[in-house]
Amino acid sequence: MGPLAAPSPAPPGPYGPAPMTPGAPPAPAMNPYQSQVIPPSHPYPQPYPPTATPAHGVPIPQPAHVPPQVHPRKPDRGTLPAIPAVTTPQMPHVAPVSPAPAPSRPATGTIPVTPVRPGSFPTSNVAPPRIMVQYPQVGSKLPGTRGTYEVRDVIGSGEFGAVYECIGPFDQIYAVKMVRPSNRPYSEVHAEWAREVQRLFSLRHPNVVYIYDSFTHDHLFYLALERCDHPLKMMLGTPMQEGLVLEISRQLLAAVQFLHDNEVVHDDLHGGNVLITHTDRPTVKISDFGISNELRGMTAVRPNIVHHAIMAPEILVTGYTSRQSDLYQVGLLMYWMLTGESAMQLDVPYQELVRQVSEGEPRQRAEQLGTPLGQLIAKMLRRREAFRYSSAREVWADLRELPAWKQRHLFPAK
Repeated sequence: MGPLAAPSPAPPGPYGPAPMTPGAPPAPAMNPYQSQVIPPSHPYPQPYPPTATPAHGVPIPQPAHVPPQVHPRKPDRGTLPAIPAVTTPQMPHVAPVSPAPAPSRPATGTIPVTPVRPGSFPTSNVAPPRIMVQYPQVGSKLPGTRGTYEVRDVIGSGEFGAVYECIGPFDQIYAVKMVRPSNRPYSEVHAEWAREVQRLFSLRHPNVVYIYDSFTHDHLFYLALERCDHPLKMMLGTPMQEGLVLEISRQLLAAVQFLHDNEVVHDDLHGGNVLITHTDRPTVKISDFGISNELRGMTAVRPNIVHHAIMAPEILVTGYTSRQSDLYQVGLLMYWMLTGESAMQLDVPYQELVRQVSEGEPRQRAEQLGTPLGQLIAKMLRRREAFRYSSAREVWADLRELPAWKQRHLFPAK
């Protein structure tokens, strides 16, 4: 029989590092861009090596060393299971050996815990420093992938970012969109920006805003987009002619059908995300794909962010959004363009918004218009998806049969 196996020099747990399993992959390195906080520049020191003193601070008595007996019939290799020794009167008494005198234990109460030496373990109550970012100002220069962009003006700003008018490569005018953390996890903001970049580069359509460049600078994320004249919300508030409503709706439906054919639900179609460029006629560009979702063969998906003013009824009932949800939002825009006012009262508490959507007030207001276009919009605003149009192509098939489109006095066919 061979010698007994020695105990592990570094047992797992709080007294030492866990042993490495052969063939196990190394622990992944910490990414400093996973959140808005910068990790410390130096790693925490490793714990102290194992000792014979447990957490309660009382030393464990160590038995005297007894040389193992080797059986003559067994090979001199391997180990045998431990056999409990039976204490007999003939056996000498072996006194335990203690490395240090054990402190007296109280009769009642708790055992005092040995205090941890400083620097042995990280403390959770110390907050790492936060990343301080500087937003671009007029005159700032942003180094992009395809050139430098100089900020000329601030077009607009919101909670999650801002849009700047910039002079970029070859002195062309660009709309540079900045996505900022805004007290969100840094990894979440980066994923949102990367998702929008990927979709804008893959979704090329005359009615989808064109992307030229994407880059990061000083912990902020940027997209260089084509410069449009203004958003659609600047035209809302005054009733439009039916011909203009149909022309804008035609291009908006064409873009929505293109997205749905590519398994993408925008889910954020409001007046601020529909851009207009004016030539001989208005050109519509859909933008802001930050919260859009991919269907991936499914009929509905659960969105991460829901804008209360444009939420479809199925969001309240099931929590899911679908292609018909985009058509519902287009119907809200069409009603606003046609009448000059929203189909819902927006300056009310959230519960009042929920009541209006649940009771179908947007559809009722569209029906009260008493016109063929009003009846078409009312069908787009029905509460149940099964009673709405099934696609944007089907909506346009009914729109092009209206007299206002057949005559086309405002925008004749080219």
